[in-house]
Amino acid sequence: MIYGLFVNGYKSYSQTEYVHINENEKYKFTTIVGKNGTGKSAILEALNFFFKQGVWNENKSSKNKDDMFVSPVFLIEKQSFDSWIESTSEFKGKSSKVIAGINTISEFLWNESDDYFKGATKTPYNQEFIRRKSRIKSTHYEKFYLISIGKNTDSKSTNKPFSGGLKSLQVSDLDNINYAIENYYNYIYIPVEQHAHNTLKIENIQMQKIMNQDVVRRIEGFLDNKINVDGKSKSFIDHINSQMATFVEKINETIKQVDEEYEYKAKKNQKQNIRPSDILENILDAYFVKRTLKISDKELSELSSGEQRRALIDIVYAFLKNRGIEKESTGRNVILAIDEPEISQDITHCFEQFERLEKLSNTFGNQVLVTTHWYGILPVIENGTLLHISADGNYKGENRFSVFNFYNYLDQKEHFPDDIQLKSLYDLAISLNTYIKKNNAKHMIICEGGTDKRYLETLVDPSKVKIIPVGGIDNVRNLYRLLVMPLQIESKISSRKKVLCLTDTDDNVRDNTDLLKDRSGDIQLKRLQKNDVTNEVELVNFDNYQPGQKYSVTRIEDVLHVSTWISSLKEVIEKHSKEIVDIPYDEYTFVDTLKFTNLRGENSIIFSSSIEAEAKKIEFINFIEDKKSELSKVYMKKFSELIEDGELDSVPPLFVALNKYFKEDVLYNTRPKGQLDLFQYFINGVYQ
Repeated sequence: MIYGLFVNGYKSYSQTEYVHINENEKYKFTTIVGKNGTGKSAILEALNFFFKQGVWNENKSSKNKDDMFVSPVFLIEKQSFDSWIESTSEFKGKSSKVIAGINTISEFLWNESDDYFKGATKTPYNQEFIRRKSRIKSTHYEKFYLISIGKNTDSKSTNKPFSGGLKSLQVSDLDNINYAIENYYNYIYIPVEQHAHNTLKIENIQMQKIMNQDVVRRIEGFLDNKINVDGKSKSFIDHINSQMATFVEKINETIKQVDEEYEYKAKKNQKQNIRPSDILENILDAYFVKRTLKISDKELSELSSGEQRRALIDIVYAFLKNRGIEKESTGRNVILAIDEPEISQDITHCFEQFERLEKLSNTFGNQVLVTTHWYGILPVIENGTLLHISADGNYKGENRFSVFNFYNYLDQKEHFPDDIQLKSLYDLAISLNTYIKKNNAKHMIICEGGTDKRYLETLVDPSKVKIIPVGGIDNVRNLYRLLVMPLQIESKISSRKKVLCLTDTDDNVRDNTDLLKDRSGDIQLKRLQKNDVTNEVELVNFDNYQPGQKYSVTRIEDVLHVSTWISSLKEVIEKHSKEIVDIPYDEYTFVDTLKFTNLRGENSIIFSSSIEAEAKKIEFINFIEDKKSELSKVYMKKFSELIEDGELDSVPPLFVALNKYFKEDVLYNTRPKGQLDLFQYFINGVYQ
C-alpha cells in the first residue's frame, strides 16, 4: 500500500514535504480534507504522475527543476511481493535483482534513515517520516518492505530525498524497481473533471483496469484460439489467412488468363499474413462503439453531471466488489483514488457513495484515497485514516498535516481543526434529513459505534433498516437534535419512516428533559436498559431522568445471545492468551444460564473460581473490552453460522425491543429452532 508521499515542486508543494497517507495496513481507507488550494487533489495527481498516467504540473514558485520529484513511500508485504515477482514471466531473470534493490532501500529506511537526517538536513518533513516509521518498526520490520522511490519532472527514476544514503543503487536498478512497483499496483485515478461516459467505455484503458481485464489481449486470445477446420486444428487467425490466401489465389488465376504478369501480392520483405494486432482496432470500433453503458435506455452523456458521477462510482464498486477480497500475492493490487466523490451529487446519495467506497477498502482490501468537502462521512467511518491539510501550519505550528485514526479519532477531537467536528455532523444531518423524507426510505437506527452496528446487523434486515454508527453517545444526541430541529420550524415536514437514535445506558445518565421532541414520534432518542426482573430489554426515553436514581449500566454487549457470546469470548481469549501474563485466565468460567451477557456488575457471566482470580477480575474484563472490535466480528460470524445451520434456540431480547419500537418485523426471515411464528415472538415476547 501507499504509506506516504515525499513531494517537491508539484502543484501546491513548492518545497519538499512528507504527506502521511495511511495509519494501518489493515484498513486502507484514507479521507483527505481541507480548504481549496491546500493540496488535497495534488496528492492524488502526483501519485497519478508516478504511475505514468499524468503529466508534471509544476509549482510556479519552485526555482530549481533538479530539486523537483514525486516519491511515494510503500509498505509492502515481503512474502506477497516476492511470490508475485518470482512467478511473473515479465521479470524472469530480473526478480532476484529487483528484490535485492528493494531490500537495500528497505533496510536503509528502517535502520539508517534516522542517522541520515542530522544537522542541516534535519527538517520537519523528514522528522515526521522518521516519527511515523519508528512507531511501526517493531511490528512491521520483519514482514514488510518499507521503500521510497520516485520520479523527477522528466519521469526518470530517482531515490530522492534519500539519494545520498543510497548511492550503491544504479539508475538501472531504480528503473527496474519502479517498473516492478508500477506493475504490482493498479492505480486508478478519477479526477473531478473526468467524464463518466468516456471512462466507462469498455475499450477505455482505465475501464479495463477497473474490470481487471485486458480487452486487447482478450481479443488476441480469441483470434489465436485453436478451432477444428476439416479435421485439422488451427487458430482462427490462421484460418482467416488460409481462406484469404485461397481467395486471392483464385483472383490471380482469373486475371492471369489475360496476362501471366498480373498478380495481387505483398511487397517484397513485407509480411504476407494478417496478425491479431492488424484487426484489433477495427474490432474495437465495430463492436464496442455500438455498445455503450446505458441507464434505463438513456446514454450516460444524456444524464446530469451528478448522475454520471454516481454511475461512475457505482460501476467501479460493482467490478471491484466482484473481484472479491484483494490478494496481494497475485499482483495488480488496486489503489482507487477519487477526487471529491460527492461533486454534483444529490445530497441524499452522498452517504451511500462514501459507505460503498469504505467497504471496498475495509471489506475487500483495496486501498482507497478520497478527497472531499462533504464531512458527513467522518462520524460514520469506523476504520481508516483522516488526513487534514491546512493552508499554513496546524494547531501546533509544526506542519500543515494533521493525521487521525478513524478508530479512535473522536478521542482526539480537542485537536481537530475548527472546521471538522461541527461541519461533519451538520453535513451528515442534512443528508439524513433529506433521505428520510424520500418515498423509498428505510427505517433508520443511529447508534454509537461500528461494534454496535455489527451486533445489530446479526438480525436486523438491511433492506428494511439502515444502521449508521456515528462515533459516540454525544454524536448520537447531537445528531438527534439536528434531525428534530427542522420539524420544530416547519410542522409540515415529516419523516416517511421511523428513526431510532440508540445509545447505551452509562453510569452517568444526565438530565435531558430539555431535549427537543418530534411531535409525530417518528424520530426518537432512546437508551438501552436491561430489566433484571422481567429479563427484558427496554428502550427508555432520554427524558426519563430521576436525580439520585441508580441506573443499571447497559451496553449492547450486555444483551446478546448468551451461548454465542461465551463462545466468542473463549475464542478471542485463547487467541490472545500469551498477552495475559499476570491474570489466571483459566480460573474463570462463564455462566451460560443467565439471560444477559454483561461482564461487569451484578449477575456477571464471569465467575471467579479463586481469590486470586477475583482480585484480577476487573483487569481481566479490561483486557476483554480492549478486544471489543475483534469480539464483535467473531460474534457476528458465529451467530450467522448459527442461523444458517438452523440452530438458533433463542432470540436476544434486544431484538424483541427493536421490533416493538418499529411496530413491524424489521428482522431477517429466520426463526428460532422449532418455532413456527417468529414475528409473533418478537412482537409479544413469547413463543406462539
